[in-house]
Amino acid sequence: MLTHPRLKVYEKALALGAGAEELSASWGRRHAIVEHFRRASESIILNIAEGARLMSGPDKARTFDYALGSTLECAACLDIASIKGRLSHERSSTEKRRLLEITRMLIGLRKAWLQNVMSEEPSPYQAEPSTPGFEVLFHHESLDVYQVGLDFMRWFVSLPGGRELSDRLCREVDKSATSVVLNVAEGKGRYWELDQRRFLEIAAASAVKAAAYLDLYQQKALPAPVETTQGREFLSRIVAMLTSF
Repeated sequence: MLTHPRLKVYEKALALGAGAEELSASWGRRHAIVEHFRRASESIILNIAEGARLMSGPDKARTFDYALGSTLECAACLDIASIKGRLSHERSSTEKRRLLEITRMLIGLRKAWLQNVMSEEPSPYQAEPSTPGFEVLFHHESLDVYQVGLDFMRWFVSLPGGRELSDRLCREVDKSATSVVLNVAEGKGRYWELDQRRFLEIAAASAVKAAAYLDLYQQKALPAPVETTQGREFLSRIVAMLTSF
């Protein structure tokens, strides 16, 4: 018997997933966030359904960890889309609030199932206090390493070819930089310490890869070299911070 269709959080996740392709249709397939956003939105749905099927509370909780990580990945994709001018700040904020509601419902259901209780009461999810002009909805948004990852993306978008990604090396830098941001967001949302460490290691490796591709990009731009010092400084800070976690 299928039980997941009766879950309110499943209905909300299904609505989110159904609109993901339409929302990202105008972003441009060259951008790494397109595939990530669509895949992560589907992951939320699939893991909720799988969690409802399982009998063990800890097993259920584990699948909900996956679903929760995917909601945070989607939120990070929206931040990048806004930086790239593919999504308005207002629309990004609206969609992130939908994800925040799903996050709270997932946390509440996870706690209930660990206690062998059937309840869909949303759980409090309190991020760090917002600063003037910057509203913080998710925990990862208050992390310096996450914000530096977004700073790198802003800097990269300002480079020749960084916005449209017409060059293969630009697309590789974009792919690696996107991986940094998404893995920090997802890693800090996982309950299991080993899961957190694994995602942060992936983020660090992606930052190093982005730096290498940036060097190649600079060399290819000769005889009109592109100044990449600031970008490398961002990436160096990211690696240093991830190493200290």
